[in-house]
Amino acid sequence: MQQGQTFLRGLKFVPAVLGLSFVLVSANQAWAVNSSVQRACKRDYYRFCPSYSIGTPQLRACMRRVGRRLSPRCISALRRSGQLRRRR
Repeated sequence: MQQGQTFLRGLKFVPAVLGLSFVLVSANQAWAVNSSVQRACKRDYYRFCPSYSIGTPQLRACMRRVGRRLSPRCISALRRSGQLRRRR
């Protein structure tokens, strides 16, 4: 199994770390990044995914791989913008 697949399978256990269950919005949807998300996730972007252009599927995939290491500020902004949803 590839490392990315292992991480994505482990992503369902992130709620134990965060206290809530989140899932990234479907990869088929365009990831329109608003200015509040850009501000909140700026450090995460430069730390984890600086080689990808903002708003691209490649960046979305990178941020998904990072998952549990994203800052609480970034996660909160993504949730408010609709880029994350709670898992029920």
